[in-house]
Amino acid sequence: MNFLPRIWVSIRSMSFLTLVAFLLISFSLQAQEVTPTPQPGFQITGKILDASNSQPLAFASVALWKGEVGKEGGQIAGITTEDNGTFKLENLVAAGELKLHISFVGYKETVVPILLNKNLDLGTLRLEPDTKMLKEVLVSAEKKSMNMSLEKRVFNVDKNLATVGGTAESLLRNVPSLTIDADGTAKLRNVATTIYINGKPTQLSLAQIPANQIESVEVMTNPSAKYDASASSGIVNLVIKKNRKAGYIGVVSAGYGSNQRFDGTLSLDYNSGKWNISTLYNANSTKNPLNNYTNRTSRLADGTPLGYYNQNTQIRLDNIFQNGRVAVDFSPNRKQTFTLAGNYAKGVFNTITNQEYQNLDVNQNLVTYGSRATQPRNNFTNLGLELDWKYQFAKKGKNLSFTSSYTRNRVSNAADWQTTFLSAAGVSQSNYPEIDKIDGHTVGNQYLGQLDFTNPVNDSTKWEMGLRSFTNVRDQQYFFNQFTEATGGYKLLPSYSQNAKITEAVNAAYILYTTKLKHHISLQAGLRIEQSSLNGESRFEPASNFGYRYPSGDGKKWIKSFFPSFAISKQLDEESAIGFNLSRKIGRPRWQQIFIGIQSNDRQNITIGNPALQPEFVNTAELNYNKSWASTHLLSTIYYIYEDNTIKPTVQPSATDPSILVTTFTNVVADIRAGFDNTLTFSVGKNLSVLANFNFFNTVLQTDTYKRVLWSYNAKLNLTYKLPKNFTVQVNSNNDSRFPSLQGYRGAIRAADFAIRKSFWENKASVVFTINDVFNSRRSFNYYDQPTSYQISMNRRDIRYYKLTVQLPLGQSESARKKRDLKIGRPDIDFNPSTN
Repeated sequence: MNFLPRIWVSIRSMSFLTLVAFLLISFSLQAQEVTPTPQPGFQITGKILDASNSQPLAFASVALWKGEVGKEGGQIAGITTEDNGTFKLENLVAAGELKLHISFVGYKETVVPILLNKNLDLGTLRLEPDTKMLKEVLVSAEKKSMNMSLEKRVFNVDKNLATVGGTAESLLRNVPSLTIDADGTAKLRNVATTIYINGKPTQLSLAQIPANQIESVEVMTNPSAKYDASASSGIVNLVIKKNRKAGYIGVVSAGYGSNQRFDGTLSLDYNSGKWNISTLYNANSTKNPLNNYTNRTSRLADGTPLGYYNQNTQIRLDNIFQNGRVAVDFSPNRKQTFTLAGNYAKGVFNTITNQEYQNLDVNQNLVTYGSRATQPRNNFTNLGLELDWKYQFAKKGKNLSFTSSYTRNRVSNAADWQTTFLSAAGVSQSNYPEIDKIDGHTVGNQYLGQLDFTNPVNDSTKWEMGLRSFTNVRDQQYFFNQFTEATGGYKLLPSYSQNAKITEAVNAAYILYTTKLKHHISLQAGLRIEQSSLNGESRFEPASNFGYRYPSGDGKKWIKSFFPSFAISKQLDEESAIGFNLSRKIGRPRWQQIFIGIQSNDRQNITIGNPALQPEFVNTAELNYNKSWASTHLLSTIYYIYEDNTIKPTVQPSATDPSILVTTFTNVVADIRAGFDNTLTFSVGKNLSVLANFNFFNTVLQTDTYKRVLWSYNAKLNLTYKLPKNFTVQVNSNNDSRFPSLQGYRGAIRAADFAIRKSFWENKASVVFTINDVFNSRRSFNYYDQPTSYQISMNRRDIRYYKLTVQLPLGQSESARKKRDLKIGRPDIDFNPSTN
């Protein structure tokens, strides 16, 4: 496998001066770690562990006392432990015999006598659990459905019942500020967003990712220069589940629903302290029947009708996929962690269609009619490998990490089309029936390597910097062949086909400065420099190239490689803060937008990509207000987004047959968006939890000749109510108003999902019954309104279905075992504290 060599080649292709400058800074900082500047006084270091399972205790209290512990005026210094249990007391000038007092809720206090006349490393200190206190005080804090801050929002998946046994597509539909369009693309504030899995890019579609393996969804609407500049509309990061408790645990679940839906998941995790092994297998299938339609009126410029076209499409989605993942974390010591993970997915995704269409004259009389039957034969495989390393320096907050991944995705392009076209009397028209055969496949290889370094100057200031190299190589083979009676064989149509190798490369370096000023003000400034290119090589004769490169020989394009970010915030009090941020991003064309092959099998409406597309550039400003009080949390954002050279779909009649509308993608002047986005969580009493989101915004789409302006909104409401006997009921609803396009608009979408769960065995096992799309109303209406045509198209990706899912636990974590032993009063628990 040539994964690492390709990453190295990509890194070498970066600007030489940029790379050298960055490495000099990094090495100078490394040198500071090896030979630190001497500090006055002494220091005491150590690590606090749970004596029963050797797990680190984060936020344990460590205090140094002179004389009697607890006596007023006797404390010399104090600190809390880090996540890995380590602590460091510095600049200690008092010498002699002292006492180190260590305490943590639920554990027996420990006092360690010390003689402070030099730097001391106390090694590992172990706290013994206080079994009496644990019996008296056993509190389980329930995770919130949404955690919000000025930087990001975290949606906790296990709090959403409606997506149990589903996919990432159904999951993201319930996340505030996110919508899913008719093609299954996730959009943040109605702009296509960047999807990561554990902070890395993926080639899987949302419908190919099982929701059962996702622990949380992180949403960053305006990420800093630390993150990839192509995150023009923000980042949605899917965090995969990982066992953080000692011992072994697992979950097995199975679900069955209407429309021949089935899913099954088995996950097993083991954590021994140094080793953490996570495994998951998931299978998911459905045979989903759908019914779409298209109605078009052809007319004169004054609106007078000339004729009508009506089409009904019967669809059956025949989908099945399997997904397996293994991840191993190894921590040889408290400073280092290595992670090796592999993911393999395969499946079949076929959309079988049968279209019946009619052409009517102005008096609604039948002129011609026909049908098109499509029988696809598509499958996919996806292989992913990850290798990560993180080093934690002794200095608090100082760390170095390396992240890498390789994914290979193969999707077949195979289908048979048969189209009939008859007169009103039933006579077949010339050149019909039309028989088409599509062959080929697309293979994508992605390579990622990233190095990040964080160095705190002091408790209030830190520097972050990093290098990133990303390469995506796609071999796209899509051959549209049409049967000809003259030869008795198939003829390739190059205008509807593509045979090209497309290489996209992005090499980047960033630096980020964060500091805290007086009056609880925080400041962050960063700069990201990216060298990016897309090179397409068409194999059709005559051979041709397409793409872009930044920076190029033209000096004017250097500015397009710089992506700054700025953020300032003020902590108003302990429960509220306000912040303002700015950033510049780039929106590179997605592969579907440059793919020439026909992406729609509708006889009268086809979609073809445009290889000549250029990137769009996005400037974003946000004003955020974050407020918490009691059980209520509010995050409000006023935002402004300006997309320059924005990429938009445009529709034009075919040059060879004006009755066929061709959708392609072009760069137009601008997409300007301003809005007010609010997310609110609160509780009513002990049983009702509410998560609400409302995004109200104005959109301006501007071309060289005209512009369209429309006010729109997205609203979501999640209600969760706890009933007696461990029953929980949840309702998710969304309401999206109409949204503009260059030549029309998308209609409003309103839908609701319902779920009820019965929990057993202290909430470790459950039975969940769900109704997806309760009112069977989740449909997308698209309106095309131009002088010569008015068309309404209704599309949907799903219909109402019912599903029952059973989930059972396997194994038991160490902490769960301890709680069980305490409850039954076992006398044989052996706690052996050690000060070695």
